[in-house]
Amino acid sequence: MTNVCHKEPEIGSVSENSRRRFRWLLPAGPPPGKLGRWLVWRTLRIALLLVIVAVGVGLGFRDRLIFHPLAEEAATPAAYGINFEETWLTTAAGGRVRAWRLPAAPGASGRTALFFQGNSGNMSIRLGHLSSLQALGLNVLSVDYPGYGPSPGRPSETAVYQAAEALWNWAVQEGAQPEEMLIYGYSLGGGTAAWLAKTHPPAALVLDSTFTMLREVPAYDLPWLSPYLKLSLGEAFDTRSRLAAIQCPLLVFHSPDDEVVPFALGRELFESYPRAKDFGQTVGGHTDFLLNKPLFLEKMNKLLDSLPPRP
Repeated sequence: MTNVCHKEPEIGSVSENSRRRFRWLLPAGPPPGKLGRWLVWRTLRIALLLVIVAVGVGLGFRDRLIFHPLAEEAATPAAYGINFEETWLTTAAGGRVRAWRLPAAPGASGRTALFFQGNSGNMSIRLGHLSSLQALGLNVLSVDYPGYGPSPGRPSETAVYQAAEALWNWAVQEGAQPEEMLIYGYSLGGGTAAWLAKTHPPAALVLDSTFTMLREVPAYDLPWLSPYLKLSLGEAFDTRSRLAAIQCPLLVFHSPDDEVVPFALGRELFESYPRAKDFGQTVGGHTDFLLNKPLFLEKMNKLLDSLPPRP
């Protein structure tokens, strides 16, 4: 009988197959006289690997980076002395989202406003906006995106758009006329509002502290990140291109002191819009709505007065 001796691999040794598989990365020594070219080549390969990993991480965690939902409810419209209706809507994907309706006071204009929140919290922390819109004599509807408040599911750009369309459909089913409806978007909700206004033309569109395109928010202060942001975020929430296809009057609110969305992006949306428009230059930070309520009421009343009278 022939004895076969198996040699145990040394601890820390790398098999020949592994060396072949990863030899493009392993720091094998340079050929004689070619150290400079070898260093450049190895550096480029490692840099490429890091870029691939970074893009993969960005794509894998994209929605978690964009959306920051809050399940807990801060308050309801009842805290402002406003009667409201809560209902559940079904999206095109079959998901369920919670929606509120704050009815206008009797004898009010009867127009309907759809309000879309930003990327953090839930609609309960935007009651300042909701109650102020209702005070203008509007029926106000809003929705918690999937994953926000009690709405089940996970947020994504597509899921947010589907929730917005479900809210529009509910308004129409309840008797609202598209040519009498306003769409109001705050922060990331402005990108949602622009998408909906392109899909379903309203009477007017309001963009509050909104950006041109999502990736341009971080790229504004970190332009060297632009190639990475383009790969990881793509064309997400492209407000700029959608405005080009919208015909209704536009009202833009933005503050030079906005610490989240650069003021220049809001100004660009306004200046590039070729149709009827108005601009309200607010003060304070990204969430300082109450500081600007008088300006909000002035500009919103002006917008409502400019619309054709209801039949």
